[in-house]
Amino acid sequence: MFKRNVELHPALKMTAWRKISVGSWRPIGDSQVYCELDLDAEPALRWLESINQSHPDKITITHLAGKVLAQVLHDVPNLNAIVRFGKIYQRKNIDIFFHVVQPDKDLSGHVIRKINTKPISEIATELSKNAQTIKKFEDKNFKKIKNNWKLIPSLLSRKVLDTIGFIFYSLNLHVKGLGVPQDAFGSMMLTNIGSLGLERAFVPLPPYSKVPFVVALGKVVERVCVVEGKPAVKKRVSFCCTFDHRIIDGAHGAEMAHLIEDYFTHPEKLF
Repeated sequence: MFKRNVELHPALKMTAWRKISVGSWRPIGDSQVYCELDLDAEPALRWLESINQSHPDKITITHLAGKVLAQVLHDVPNLNAIVRFGKIYQRKNIDIFFHVVQPDKDLSGHVIRKINTKPISEIATELSKNAQTIKKFEDKNFKKIKNNWKLIPSLLSRKVLDTIGFIFYSLNLHVKGLGVPQDAFGSMMLTNIGSLGLERAFVPLPPYSKVPFVVALGKVVERVCVVEGKPAVKKRVSFCCTFDHRIIDGAHGAEMAHLIEDYFTHPEKLF
């Protein structure tokens, strides 16, 4: 008589986002590369303190990070691309998806379109407005997607996601009837894990999104550093980057890292 290999509790009730997660990740054979940038946060914090004195909507380190990454994509347009049928296609526009955590811990987000053309104050206002809508469960697109996913069995979630990714990105067709917003994830994703109290974590690339680049922005912390040969306590922040090696190789990654550090530690260059 057979015995259970692992003693388990009954299956948990799955949220819409958890169904998507289960259907997304493959255990092996992916092309993800991970890179952490440990950056000096003090110039950015000083700049934010100065600019917030004249802006009604608070501009945060997340908004600044989004603007930095948009400029990097502008400077290195080869990074702003997707893979379709074994070929790399560069995007025309620079759009960045910002993750938003809902009160029930489910994930959603908002895409800032053509973010490289917008002033940081406009980015802050747009993201703040849409984040409030999402947190109040008033986002119609997300509610529709969430309700649709409640009807899909977990066993079929991977096949459904693969089909959606194939139609929307491989075939490059937007089918309104499927209830998915047009180009729902943009050029890349930015998630502020620092808001959850985390200093560093690497986020996987969602295969169905075809996004080649995800950045997890960590919590600003004080660390002991060497400054001019002497130990000193400095405020630091981590940019934890995950990228698709099919699009971004070592040379691109190095160029990207240098640009992120330069713009983040010298924010005045962006404006």
